[in-house]
Amino acid sequence: MDWSFWTDDEGHPVEGPWVPEHHGASEFDTPSSLALWAFTAVQVVLVLVDIVLLRSGTPSTGGILAVGGVLNLACFVADVTLLRQAGYRVPVHLYVCGLLLAPLYLVFRIRLTRTSWWPLVGWIGVIVASVLATPLVGYAGGVELEPTDVESSIEGSYSTGDGTSLYESSIPVQVSCPDPLVVRVGETFDCETGVVGEAPETVTVTLESWLGEMSWRRPTR
Repeated sequence: MDWSFWTDDEGHPVEGPWVPEHHGASEFDTPSSLALWAFTAVQVVLVLVDIVLLRSGTPSTGGILAVGGVLNLACFVADVTLLRQAGYRVPVHLYVCGLLLAPLYLVFRIRLTRTSWWPLVGWIGVIVASVLATPLVGYAGGVELEPTDVESSIEGSYSTGDGTSLYESSIPVQVSCPDPLVVRVGETFDCETGVVGEAPETVTVTLESWLGEMSWRRPTR
C-alpha cells in the first residue's frame, strides 16, 4: 500500500496522529471495518432489547442504557485493537470519543484510516429508523408510563378548577395506579380511585396511542 501522500515536500514520512507507525511496510493492511459496522448493529439490538423488556412489563430505560454501554464499549475495544494491529497510533481524542460518543468516534476513526464513510451513514440511518419505529415499539413492546402523571390526569378529571372533588366539594380524590407501569397500545390497566373515607373504586384506563394518550371512564355514583 502506498503511503506517499503522508510525506513532506522532500518525500520524508510525516509523523503525526493521522500517520501509521509503519510507513510503507509491505505487510501493512487497511484495518477491518467490522467493528465499525458493529456500532451500527448495536442500535438494532437496542431496539429489540427495548421491545423485549417492555413486553415483559419491565421499564426499559435503565436496561437500554446498560446494554448499550456494554456493547458500544466492546465495539470500541475491538476496533482499537484492530487499529493497533494494523500499526496505527490511536490519538487520545479517539479514546475520549469512543468512550463517550459513538458518532464522533466513527468520524475521527474514518478520517484516521481514510476508509469509507458508509459505516457512519449506516449508523445514522439506523438511528433515524429506530426513531421512526417508536410507534411500532409502542404496539409491539409497550409504552413506559409514569404512574404519578397518570394519577394526576385521573385526579384532574374528578376535580373542579380549584382542585377539589366533584364527589364532595371539600374532599380531594385519591388515585393509585400500578408501579411500574408498562402498557401496549390498545391495552388497559386498572387504577384504584375514590374519596377519603369511602371504599375505593376501580377506573379502567386504555392506552390509546404510543404518545401516551389515554382514556378512561369515571365510575358512576
